[in-house]
Amino acid sequence: MRIPLNWLSEYVKLPKDRGELTDKLTMAGHMLDKADEVNGNIVIDLELRGNRADCYSILGIAREVSALFRIPVKYPAVHPKLKENKGSNTTLKIETPLVRRVMMVEINDIRITDSPDWLKEKLIAYGLESINNIVDLTNFVMLETGEPMHAFDLDKIGTGLEIRLARGGEKMTTFLNKTLVLTSEDLVWANKTDILSVAGAICGKNHSVSGETKNILLEAASYDRANIRKSIHNHNLFTDAGIRHEKDLDPNLVENAVYRFLYLVEKNNWGKINSSVYDYYPKLVKPLKISLIFERLIALSGFSVDKEEIKEILKWLNFEISKKDSQGMELIVPAYRTDVVLEEDVIEEVLRIQSYDKIPEQILSLEIPKLVTPSYINQELAYKAHLSAIGFDEAISSAFIKENYLKYNKPLGGVGMEPVRVENPPSPDAHELRINLFANLLEYTQKVINERGVEVLFFEIGKTYSKKESKYSESRKLGLIYWAKDENNFKKFKGFLDGFFAKANISQVRYVNLGRDLDLINSYQILIDKLPVGIGGQFGNIYYAEIDLDGVLGKEQKQVARLWPKYPPQIEDITLQFPSRTMIGDIINEMAKIKFISDIKLAETYKDSHTFRIWYQDPDKTLTDKEVEAVRNKILEVIKRKFGGTVKD
Repeated sequence: MRIPLNWLSEYVKLPKDRGELTDKLTMAGHMLDKADEVNGNIVIDLELRGNRADCYSILGIAREVSALFRIPVKYPAVHPKLKENKGSNTTLKIETPLVRRVMMVEINDIRITDSPDWLKEKLIAYGLESINNIVDLTNFVMLETGEPMHAFDLDKIGTGLEIRLARGGEKMTTFLNKTLVLTSEDLVWANKTDILSVAGAICGKNHSVSGETKNILLEAASYDRANIRKSIHNHNLFTDAGIRHEKDLDPNLVENAVYRFLYLVEKNNWGKINSSVYDYYPKLVKPLKISLIFERLIALSGFSVDKEEIKEILKWLNFEISKKDSQGMELIVPAYRTDVVLEEDVIEEVLRIQSYDKIPEQILSLEIPKLVTPSYINQELAYKAHLSAIGFDEAISSAFIKENYLKYNKPLGGVGMEPVRVENPPSPDAHELRINLFANLLEYTQKVINERGVEVLFFEIGKTYSKKESKYSESRKLGLIYWAKDENNFKKFKGFLDGFFAKANISQVRYVNLGRDLDLINSYQILIDKLPVGIGGQFGNIYYAEIDLDGVLGKEQKQVARLWPKYPPQIEDITLQFPSRTMIGDIINEMAKIKFISDIKLAETYKDSHTFRIWYQDPDKTLTDKEVEAVRNKILEVIKRKFGGTVKD
């Protein structure tokens, strides 16, 4: 929620230090996302909680500032109440329980003009374009009070209206020229022939206010929020009105918004207001009563708050104290605080205004509980530390794949597996869940390359999602991606993989050639003791590997402490030749099994010749030349028999 500070200051006096304001708002639960400047005006962007419907307005934040700094709110002026007349010119038929309240007022002889500067500046600072004075005024009142409203062109809609569920297949063209195909779950405003708007979300193109409008019908309403949420997600109607209507708005806001709008119309001489108002309010929402017990507050918070301080905090939050004694108090909750329904909610209000920082630290009165952290959590934490230690940076991506990378969202070796598509995506360009970590890591890598980076070492630990026929599954994966402008080769990437497995104390790792998989060339399978645990390959000059975390869980070997050997090793190099496509890793593993070989490494490779550096060592004595020769002969015998290897002359 964007809050222009010059607009906010019209309702409550702000502290001179902006940092003090945003710090207190953050500690009270409204975290500062960012601050920017629009035409010289400072605008703060707050990350609001979804249950705080009252804060999706400038006045709502003003009330929060009032409670935090104990400064009174200056509420804006409103029009005197009109007499209620259900038999007005425009009739409305409502036959659904999804409507909680509706108010309508006819305004004639409308004067359509450009908005005055004060109105334009406020909307532009928030992020809305100016259209005309009437449309802008509906947006202004929505942002000010939190209650969405709409103005129809009265001469275009006719006099017989209804709010009903759409008939499946009905269509409506929005003012953005998007045609919606409605379902039987969509709540709509309609006349005898047309759909006028999707209730609570967006209006139609053909009945909106334009430069030729002479008379309008102003409406403000409160609906069943679950129904509105379903419609805006089904049709991707993420409008400012829809975002507010999917929250638990107080139906009493409808009246506040209508009379605020009428006041501004009359003040600016923009139209002639009808003398009566239509008000449909079948079930009056009354303020809730909640009891607060002081002992309960102490038990939940861990410390005692002065009773007078509790009273003062609640007073500034506009809670009315109807009864009070030494044990507690009975409160009447403001109707707009739809999030406060339990005693625990009231306690939270006291603590967040008092400041969570004042809750003292306490030592546990009982013994420290045993660690019950699942092994997979410890595994992920350890692997992140290992990969950071060898030079990788962690990436955290969305579980969804962007449309331009969908072609890479294919199974890595998973036969018959398909990606999962969701029906209510979080954004229009994200419908498909990731079936691998490759696509998003490739996107990040490409960004670094485009920005003239010199090296990429990214890893990500996350879940992938797939389906096979009607069965859905999710897996924990580790993805590693490598690219370098210089010295970019598979040996270096394999060195990183080997370094990771060494730090994780996982041995007997083998890499078996697969040929091609997905869009990866030179692909290979990663095995531990003949068990497939991962797959990797090359995409252009980018190297990638993906490891199944559940497959390697528990494969870590325990650290064994060894004393430094008393007797020195004998070290020699042996150059061997092998048939093509011989796995050097298998050779090293086989040689390491021979007695008295303490270490072995591949020192050099030239064409088909491979030089191995071998450490001969006995922990109990110094080996003689004859004993070393016997071990060497054993090596050559095994190499020739199992791999067809020979000593190079």
